[in-house]
Amino acid sequence: MSTAQQFKDLGNQAFKENKFEEAAKFYSQAIELNPNDHILYSNRSGAYASLSKYQEALTDAEKCIQLNPNFAKGYQRKGLALHYLGDFEKAVDTYQQGLAKDPNNSLLQEGLKAAQTELQGTQNNPFASALKNPNIIKLLGILQKDPRTSSFASDPTFMQLIGLMISQPQMASQFMQTDPRISSALSVILENPEAQSIFFSEFAGKVKKPEGEQKDHPQQQQSQKMEEEHPHPQPEQQHHTHSEQSSQKQHNQPPPKPQPQFEEWEIQKNLGNDEYKNKNFEKALQYYNAALQLNKDEALLYNNKAAVFIEQKLYDQALEVIDEGLKVLEVHSSFQKKAKLLARKAKVLSLQNKFDEAIQMYEKSLVEDHVQSVKDDLKKLQKMKQDVEAQNYINPQLGEEANTKGGDAFKAGKFPEAIQCYSDAIKRNPKEPKYYCNRATAYMKLMEFPNAVSDLEKCLQLDSKYVKAYVKKANCHFVMKEFHKAKNVYEKGLELDPNNLEMQQGLEKVRFSILQGGGSEEEQQQRAKRAMQDPEIQQILREPEVINLLNDMKEHPQDGLKAIKQNPSLAAKIEKLIEAGVLKTG
Repeated sequence: MSTAQQFKDLGNQAFKENKFEEAAKFYSQAIELNPNDHILYSNRSGAYASLSKYQEALTDAEKCIQLNPNFAKGYQRKGLALHYLGDFEKAVDTYQQGLAKDPNNSLLQEGLKAAQTELQGTQNNPFASALKNPNIIKLLGILQKDPRTSSFASDPTFMQLIGLMISQPQMASQFMQTDPRISSALSVILENPEAQSIFFSEFAGKVKKPEGEQKDHPQQQQSQKMEEEHPHPQPEQQHHTHSEQSSQKQHNQPPPKPQPQFEEWEIQKNLGNDEYKNKNFEKALQYYNAALQLNKDEALLYNNKAAVFIEQKLYDQALEVIDEGLKVLEVHSSFQKKAKLLARKAKVLSLQNKFDEAIQMYEKSLVEDHVQSVKDDLKKLQKMKQDVEAQNYINPQLGEEANTKGGDAFKAGKFPEAIQCYSDAIKRNPKEPKYYCNRATAYMKLMEFPNAVSDLEKCLQLDSKYVKAYVKKANCHFVMKEFHKAKNVYEKGLELDPNNLEMQQGLEKVRFSILQGGGSEEEQQQRAKRAMQDPEIQQILREPEVINLLNDMKEHPQDGLKAIKQNPSLAAKIEKLIEAGVLKTG
C-alpha cells in the first residue's frame, strides 16, 4: 500500500519533468493520506500556479500557512498567487508577513518588491479592483447562466481576463484572438441589455493602459521549489529540513503589448469584423449598425456594412450604404477612404453587370488613391466586359449573312470591304473555319500575306482537314520566299489529299525554286535574313552537331558530306537550312 511520502515523491518527480497535472494529482493523493502536512499543500500550490490555476494555488497556500504559520515558503506561495490574481495590496501584506518570519528570504524580498511596483500602478490600472465591483459580479453571474459561457465563466483565469478586458477595453481585440472564450463572452454581453449597460457605462473607454509594461515577477526568474521532508527518528518530535526541488518551468505570464485605446464604436466594429470573417453576416451587420449609432461620421463603417450586403447578394442595399458613406466624406474628407468606397461601389456595379458604370467608379477610385489592387481589378473588369460583349454578339445566322456580303464584295473587287464583312462574320461565329479562310483570301489579294497566314492557321486549328487552307497557306509562304515552310505545308496537305493537283504542282515549283536558289543575289540575302528570324531555323543552328558539321565542312567538305549521309536526322536539318536559303549548294 502506497504511503503519503511515496505519492509526494512521485509528485516531485512529475514536477521536475514539467508534468504539472500529474504532480497535482500525486500531491492530492498524498494529502488524502496525510491532510496535516503543510509541505504537501505548499507543493500542490506550486503545481497549480504552474498551471495558471491561481485560485487553487491561493487556497493551498493559505492551508499551508494555517498548518504551519512559521513556514516562510507558504507566504511566498500565497504572495505569488495573489500577485497573479491581481490583488497586489494583499500580496504586499503577505510578503511582509513572510519576511517577518524569515527576514533574509530572497524570494520573499523580490516578491515584495514586484508586488509594490504593481500596486503603485493600480491608480492608472483599476484591474486589481475590477473583480470586486458589484457590477462585475453581476456581469459574471449573467455569463454563468448563459449556456454559451456557463462552462468556463467560473474559471478564475477566465475571470481574471474578463476583469482585465473590462478595465482595459482596448485589449479586447487581442484577447479575442488568443482566447476564444473572450469572444463568446463579448457576444453574450453585447446581446444582453443589462450586461451591455454594465460593460459600457462602468468601464469601456474610461481607463487607459499604464504607460509602462508589467515586468516579469522576480519569482518567475527562479524555478518553482518543492520541499522534501525528512522525518526525525522520534515520531513525537518531528523536525523538518527543506531541500527544495527545482522545476524546469519558468512561470512567465508577460502582459500584452500596449495597444491604441479603442472607443466603444471601435469595439463594435472589431466584433463585426470577427463575425464577418467567420461568415456570420447577420451578426456582423448588427455590430456595424451598433458602431454607426455611436459614430455616424466614420465612412469606413459604411464600407464594411456594404461588404456584408455584397456577401448576402443585396446589391441595391450595398449601393445605398456606400452612397451614405460618400455623403459623409463630403464633410469629413479623406481621399483614401473615398477611394475605398468608390472601389467597393465599382465591385457592386460589376456584380450587377453594369460594366461601364463599374469601370467609371474604378477610374474615379484610382484618381483619389492609386492602389495597385484596384488597378488590377479594373483590368480584369475591362477584359470581362470585352468577353461578355463578344459572347453577346455571337449569332451564327447573322454571321452567315455577313459572310455572304463579304463574298459579294470580293467578287466586285472590293477587298477591304470584304475583309470587314468577313471580320463581322467571325465575330458572329468565331468557330466557323471557312470565314477565316475567306478573309485570308481577301488579305492575299491585298498582298497582306502575314495576315493571311495567321487566318489560315486559325482555320486549320478549327479544322485540320481543311485542304483548301493548306493550298492557300503554302502559296503565301512561297510568295514570301519561305520555301522550307511552303514545302512542309504542301507535304502535309498531300497527306490528306494525295491526288490534289494544285498541291502537287505547288510542291514541284517549290523544289525547283530551292534548287535555283530563289532569285537574285539580293533576294537570296533577304530570304536568308527572314529565315534567320524563324524559331525553327534558329533552333537548328544552335544545335551542337549542326555547329560542328558546318565548321568541319569549311576545312573538310568531303568528311562533312560523309557525316550527313551517315546521319539521317542531321541530313534532314541541313536540308531544312538549304530550303530556307540559309545554306547554299554548289
